[in-house]
Amino acid sequence: MKKIRFTLALLLIFGSSTTLMGNEWANYYFPDALGNYWVYEDQNGDELTRYAIEPENIDGETYRAFTYDPGLENWADFEHYIHPYYYQVGDDWVAFFVGTEIENAAKASLIEQMEEALVVMRQAMQEQMPEGLNVSFDIDYEIDVTSQDYFYFLPTPATFNEEWTAIEVNVVLTLTIDIKGLPMEIPGGSTQTVTTYMTYVEMGNVTGTETVETDAGTFEDCLVVEYRTDLSSETALSVEVPQQPGVQEQAGISVTTLWLAPNVGIVKFAQEHQEDAGSDALGLTPPEEKNFELIQYEIKSGSDSE
Repeated sequence: MKKIRFTLALLLIFGSSTTLMGNEWANYYFPDALGNYWVYEDQNGDELTRYAIEPENIDGETYRAFTYDPGLENWADFEHYIHPYYYQVGDDWVAFFVGTEIENAAKASLIEQMEEALVVMRQAMQEQMPEGLNVSFDIDYEIDVTSQDYFYFLPTPATFNEEWTAIEVNVVLTLTIDIKGLPMEIPGGSTQTVTTYMTYVEMGNVTGTETVETDAGTFEDCLVVEYRTDLSSETALSVEVPQQPGVQEQAGISVTTLWLAPNVGIVKFAQEHQEDAGSDALGLTPPEEKNFELIQYEIKSGSDSE
């Protein structure tokens, strides 16, 4: 019995030590004491300030919290890597509670893309019609986005070159085209629908350490964290065709890299997008390459988790 009790005591001590190590490691690269702030400058020279504020309770769960200045005005500008409002540091992960925000951001971004694309589509379809026909195209769309609740930002602790699934987001885009004024019947009717099912999977990987220089200083031993987004998509047409489009796989449609400095946090952010032949063919505006660098910060001693 004494031996069993001794073994249980060792297990409890070991478990507590492991949790402490995980939390200490997370706080080392993601300090969040109240009063901490970080000022970042983006590729356009605009500044964003993040403040660590009091934790909040949501549905019985306690979350550490950030606020930002200026506040977000357009959901399409939201970046879940640097804009989390609520997050948790647990035994295994630093996890951002951003599911709803990601859904809002993805929908807003897709709406912007669709509004630009529809102008091009209407013009292209009209140009293909024979002269003298009074044909109109009524094009509408619906977007449904579903994201998991948490973005798994960083394992605690992390192991170099071991990938993890950071987040998965599912999107359903339904495009409805109502063609009026054609003198002949259209197979399947005058109203056609095209539904595209998209799954975005973002994989994280700590690739090593580097020294980073910004206007805020020189930061040694920064963790380099890379997130690669892969896209799987499938399109279904309302009209029968000899062969429906199959599943399309696109690896690395975007690569986002963050540099985390010890006892400071994120000091640099860079995001690149893969060229999209379809968007290029339509003449659509390519996604903007984004960069953020730390230009000023203050880190208080201590942390809420300690």
